[in-house]
Amino acid sequence: MKHATTFVLLFALLFPGFYTNAQVQTASVPNNLTRIETKEGTWLFSMYPKDIIKATFIPIGSERNEQLSDAVIAKPVIEKATMQQFSDRKNYSWSNGTSVDVTENGLLFHISGGKVISLQSSFYNNDNRGFRFSLTNGEKIFGTGERSISLNRRGYRLNLNNAPAYGYSLNAEALNFSVPFILSSELYAIFFDNPSKGYLDIGKTDPSVLEYGVSSGELSFYIIPGAAYESVLEAYQSLVGTAPLPPRWSMGNLMSRFGYSSEKQTKEIIAAMKKDSVPFDAVVFDLFWFGDSIKNTMGNLSWVNKKAWPDPKKMIADFKRQHIRTILITEPFVLKTSLNYEQSKHLLAVDSTGNPYTLQEFYFGKGGIIDIFRKDAQQWFYSKYKAQMDIGVTGWWGDLGEPEKHPADVYHNLKDIGFNRKFAADEVHNIYGHYWSKMLAENFRRDYPSQRLFHLNRSGYAGTPRYSSFPWSGDVSRSWDGLKSQLPLIQGMSISGIPYIHSDAGGFAGGEGDWELYVRWLQFAAFTPIYRPHGTALGVIEPAVKDIPSEAALWPEPTRTRARNAAVLRYQWLPYNYTLTYLQATKGKPLITPMFFQNRNDSNLYKAADQYMWGDEVMVVPIIERAQKARTFYVPFGKWTNLSNMQTFVGPRWVTDSSINYEAIPVLAKEGSFIPFMPGLMSTDDYSKGILTVLYNPSAQPSSYTLYEDDGSDANALKNKQFEITSFHCDGMKQSSTFTITSNGGRYKGRVENRKMIIAITNMKQGPTSVTIDGKKIAVDKMWRADNKSINIPVVFQHRKTIIQVNF
Repeated sequence: MKHATTFVLLFALLFPGFYTNAQVQTASVPNNLTRIETKEGTWLFSMYPKDIIKATFIPIGSERNEQLSDAVIAKPVIEKATMQQFSDRKNYSWSNGTSVDVTENGLLFHISGGKVISLQSSFYNNDNRGFRFSLTNGEKIFGTGERSISLNRRGYRLNLNNAPAYGYSLNAEALNFSVPFILSSELYAIFFDNPSKGYLDIGKTDPSVLEYGVSSGELSFYIIPGAAYESVLEAYQSLVGTAPLPPRWSMGNLMSRFGYSSEKQTKEIIAAMKKDSVPFDAVVFDLFWFGDSIKNTMGNLSWVNKKAWPDPKKMIADFKRQHIRTILITEPFVLKTSLNYEQSKHLLAVDSTGNPYTLQEFYFGKGGIIDIFRKDAQQWFYSKYKAQMDIGVTGWWGDLGEPEKHPADVYHNLKDIGFNRKFAADEVHNIYGHYWSKMLAENFRRDYPSQRLFHLNRSGYAGTPRYSSFPWSGDVSRSWDGLKSQLPLIQGMSISGIPYIHSDAGGFAGGEGDWELYVRWLQFAAFTPIYRPHGTALGVIEPAVKDIPSEAALWPEPTRTRARNAAVLRYQWLPYNYTLTYLQATKGKPLITPMFFQNRNDSNLYKAADQYMWGDEVMVVPIIERAQKARTFYVPFGKWTNLSNMQTFVGPRWVTDSSINYEAIPVLAKEGSFIPFMPGLMSTDDYSKGILTVLYNPSAQPSSYTLYEDDGSDANALKNKQFEITSFHCDGMKQSSTFTITSNGGRYKGRVENRKMIIAITNMKQGPTSVTIDGKKIAVDKMWRADNKSINIPVVFQHRKTIIQVNF
């Protein structure tokens, strides 16, 4: 008890007056906790892998301090801190070098890398509780989830409140998916694990203070250190989990609109897409699958309009034969006018008297919201999914899951999670979508253990991606400012641990049918995690609303060809993009990162916020202005090649590309990179039939790349080692260069034994004088392509070490 007593005195120094006359309790302490009990409350400290430290404060007499979050899945390290007394402080330390100092000026966390994080104070009252941390001069703060503001959040007071914003564009400070996570330019992160509504005041009220406050729930935070931005983010992902591998088809083109109103209309559009050779892998049905109007049908969750949908099972089967998956929308609201209200009202959230809560001012109609925290409500809701999957539905789209309408006087029952009292909406609001995704994922895993789930859901919480949730950025304005808003939004979400964020490509709300905006948005979307053109096109449902198609085939030329080419490009990049999903699932690497991840010490990279990295090898520079003929962007250190015209740029410097046209946006590969392509795909199902082209961008330095492949659908591919890793290496371009291709020997269903490849070496001044593959000379006369100054070397890879020698 000696150390515990001493620690109480330390806190008396830290918070004079707040911790006076502290008394130590005698309860036993688990081996993974360092615990201090005081007159005012209890502090708990524990270590997690990757040198992450957790701190929890429980004020005595506090109410509503339950932990409702299951975000953290990592297990704490079994170790208590040891205490040392110094003249100016007392120190609690762990064997990894992490320590906590208590001084007269505050609580100091010493984390790996020699960094010190200062907690000035905690605060608590019945309506507001939280922490205040010091910010250093020049420190930048990133993260916090979905917002279309500056990537550096310092100077903002941001609500932690999942909130829809119809028709938003730039400068939207609160959107559908908030995450209480901040990433500092000082190479640490803090995750505040509390899903109730709150705020982050990041130097707005006091420029030197980061204040976090919530109205309810446990006061816990995790400090996450790292040697670089990437390692901090990957440590955070190890704490809350990574996104599992998606089905490969979801990385193709998803045909979508608001919305298809009949089988006849849908098939006509599919026929047009096929006629014009626009590749796509799925069709997404909005709310007209369960009703013939926008209002008063939500909650039907069944094909009620037999005239519009005479035989859904046959329709879905017809689609499947064409390699087209069916995705249906659902919402967690059941309206009084729906087929299911009476049978479900005992499963809805309630009012203060315990009666089903009736939403009176909900846009779609009067009704209730499913109490997603109850097991019986979950199983009822899931039964509606299962009925559709039984007739062939492949994927899901969860909408309005913030929830969109969630008044403060709605109450939820969390007994099945282990809590006996009723919880008000504000206490559970930010985690509602998370539990929805969890419900679907866990039931799907039970019923379809070998299949991968695809679930679009626009809202959630930290850790939601591990439930195969693929969020989009909500009802963005169909405008140039709407397009611009996606750049800070997707980057901010990506570095908040939400890797599959994407947009309604082309824009959703309003608009005048601007063909150029549509093309530029699709060209950008081809290099985002999910490619799903989607917008309002209501047709006969709402004739007064301008009908703007999201499908490439329905636009006139030359827009049609340009939009088709964006989809074709998406399919060409499938091997590279699919490998990014593997890196997320296994290492927690984001698919998208801001430019400053390349070099945190280059101040210009922080300014280059309208461009981003797609994986580690590729830089994307979207065109975001109408009639733009030239584009200024920043080139990081090294040599970069624009893949659309093979123009090269050497950095670090700002450059202006004056060769901008309507056919492509600048997409640049860094020197030494290997980019795997698959030309000619019309469906992801044809992946194994294609010829793999691996584009090598020359560098004098050695470089490598790892390609991941599996059958594209097995949920247990990683666990059962049903995959192949193919590695490409070059020892550097010189007079004689060696390329080595190796395999881990992995096998999976559909693997091609004699894999045809082309190794394409770009930006060469001349063709080779000789080429050998495993010591055998091959003809070189047809390898050189003078039109694009490349060398194309054909290879038949038999999944064993292959050495290519190129001489000049």
